[in-house]
Parts: sequence; C-alpha cells; structure tokens
Amino acid sequence: MNKINVLQVCNRLGIGGTEKALQIFTENLDKSIFDVYVCGVMQGGEREKLLREKGFEVYIIDKDQQKLIKLMKEKNIQIVHIHRAGHEEPFVIMAAKKAKVPVIIETNVFGLVDNSQSGILLDHHLFISKMCALRYQKWTRISNEEFFKTCKVLYNPVNLDDFEKNKISDTEIQKLKESLGINQDEPIIGRIGRPDIGKWGDICLDMMRYLIKKVPNVKYIVVGAPESTKDGFQKHEISKNLVFLKPLSPDEVIKFYNLVDVLAHSSKIGESFGYTIAEAMAAQKPVIVNSTPLSDNAQVELIDNGITGFVANSPKDYAEVIGYLLKNKNKAREMGLAGYEKVKREYESKKTAKILEKIYIDLLRKKGIEFNDEIAKKYEKIEYSPSKEDIYEFKREYEKRLKDCFGGASIVYKFEIFGWKYFIDKPLIIHGLKKLINATERRFR
Repeated sequence: MNKINVLQVCNRLGIGGTEKALQIFTENLDKSIFDVYVCGVMQGGEREKLLREKGFEVYIIDKDQQKLIKLMKEKNIQIVHIHRAGHEEPFVIMAAKKAKVPVIIETNVFGLVDNSQSGILLDHHLFISKMCALRYQKWTRISNEEFFKTCKVLYNPVNLDDFEKNKISDTEIQKLKESLGINQDEPIIGRIGRPDIGKWGDICLDMMRYLIKKVPNVKYIVVGAPESTKDGFQKHEISKNLVFLKPLSPDEVIKFYNLVDVLAHSSKIGESFGYTIAEAMAAQKPVIVNSTPLSDNAQVELIDNGITGFVANSPKDYAEVIGYLLKNKNKAREMGLAGYEKVKREYESKKTAKILEKIYIDLLRKKGIEFNDEIAKKYEKIEYSPSKEDIYEFKREYEKRLKDCFGGASIVYKFEIFGWKYFIDKPLIIHGLKKLINATERRFR
C-alpha cells in the first residue's frame, strides 16, 4: 500500500504549545501508514531543530506561496493539517487548493470563527478543548448536528513516555535543590510560561503576601517570566522566597515539574488547553488555577476542583489551598496521582495520535479514497474521544465548573459568569465587561 502523505503546517516552529502539539503528533503518527512532512510558513525555531534531529523533513518557505504549492505537489500531499489560531489566514488554504490537496484540516487553537472565503474551504475543524468547542458553537449559533458534521475535539497530546524516561530520583532532587540554593526542608511551588505578560496572572504574585504568613520558608521557582512580572515580584519584598529561571530545555522542564510540590498557575487570558497544567499533572503534581470565564478557560476543564487540584479566584483563597497542600503531603500526592490518571486517560500522545489517524482516514474516505480491509478494520475499532456524548455532557457541566471554586464566588466573579451565560457571543459587551472588571481591580476581589 502507498503511504498517506501528510503536511503539518504552522506559521512558526518555535517553543510554544501549538508547535509542541504539531511536533508530538508528527512523531507519533503511524509511520507504516503515514509519511509526515513539516512546514514553517514564516520561520523555523526550536521545534524545527528537534524534528530534523529525529529524521523528519522540515521546510521553511518564508511565506512564498509558490514554494509551498511546489512542495505539496512534489510530495504528493493528500492531507494538509494547519495548526493556527483560528482567524482568517488564507495563505496555506489557498495554496493547498491550488495544489489540489484532497483534505485540508485545521487545529483551531483558540476556537475562533473564520467565515471568510478561504475559511469555508476547510474540510474539518479540530478544537483542543471542549471549552473552545462550546464557545465556538455559541459564537456561530450552529446546531449540534451541524457542529458534528465538520468539527471534533482533539486534545493536545502529552508524551507520558518523556516523563517516565526523565523522572529524577530523590537524590537528584536534593542535588537540584542545592544547586538552586534551596534547603532540603523548604517546600517548593512553581510557575512556568513564556515571557508574554498576558500569560501571567496577578494572583500568582498577590497570593504570596498571604502564603508566606502560612509557610514562611516556601520557595517559589518562576520560569520564563517577563521582566515586568519579575519587577512586580521584587517590589513585594519577597525576594528571599523567589528563584527566577530562564526558559528551560524540554528535559529541564520535566526536572522542574519533578522538583516542585505544587504548580501555581494563573493567567490573565486563560488557557485554550494549558500545556503547563497538563504536564504538571503528567508529573503527578497538583495544580492551582484561576477561572477566567470571559476569556479562554480550559484550565477549569483540565483541573477538577478538589480532585486534581484547586480552582481559586482570589489571592487569599489561592494562598489558602497552596498552604493546605504543602502541609498535607498525602493529599497533594493523591491529587497528583488523580491528575496523572486523567492525562493517561484523555491526553496521552499515543491515544490522541490514533484518534487523529482515524480522523485522517475518515476524511480521505469521504473524498472517495479507499483503503484495504486491514486498515479499514483497524480504524473502525478506534473510538473518537471525547465523544459526542462527552461534549453534550460538558455543555451541561461547564456552568457547574464555573461555580465550583474554593472559597466560593465573589460578586465580581458572579458577574463574569453572568457575562459568559448571556453575552459571550456579543464581543462588544464582553469587551466592556472586561474593562469594567479591570477597573475594579479583580485581583483584590
């Protein structure tokens, strides 16, 4: 049987979560069935290097559409899989149409709506969380039946094998603590992200004035923070509790997760999936998040409040649950294990890659391309996950998740839930609500 040629495409091949998902899917697709190529439309980056080292053909086309069309034709590409934000970006779609590629599919990272002339040419839309899918359906107002004709949820893949291979021993943890100037008896919380100010919520900073009263010797390892966030931390006169690190390599990131006792995650703009959250869960660490109903909010989908971590929406509540977990190590271990089991069940890379393969096969068959019985039977047995029923259930469940927070909901937060329920499809009203919330300094509610 001739292999199926797939081109994975992204604007850049840097270190971000979108590019990470592209890389992990590329590595895990069945090489006996698929030949996978990778393209950076504008530029390469860290993922480009990693993929080349693993033997994949990677092309950087410098936004030259003729070069992209030529590549698609020369490699006889049958599936173009675009990883993008979700707004109008006709460049790759139109190149694929000109190259007569049978199937064009997108991973829509933020659940945005593209009703442009190029957007409607996409054969299928994948959303990286049920939250994104739910919001997309609210924005487009399409029925369940119409949604499931052209849309699915496919979670970002997490490579659990990497966490098993790079897990460090207690002795190595002790040495790592020593190298960072941390005493063996000092508990550690951590926050990791790229230096984008929108990705760093104020709660991560403001909660420390409460936490150090409960756990004076706590150490907070902060990885990749923008300079303004570093300045904010230092102005709060908690420098003796802080350890700042520059962005880490993939192996070093796993060591970071092994080192911390709790991941203290907070973002102003929320998460459409939340790789750092899922990876901390993969490392069996409990995670604390805040809820952002008027922005991306998949963090409350990944974290089951009181089970895999906590959702806390004020600095005081946030510090309360961190202090509780640092003093109750058995509970922290229990939550960490529950998070690991959730990753294994829902996000594990081998499982998600098989589902993606099934999506590819089904879309090609709809285009009239047939496969031998062995392949057809293999993918008939694979079930889509999350299923239609899972997504239906999430619609009923999401409002409960919004309200299920440690310490309860403030009046301002209830206002946000109200905005989600009645105005999420009205962008001007939502913009006004966000400005109002910022004006009342949400971080102090």
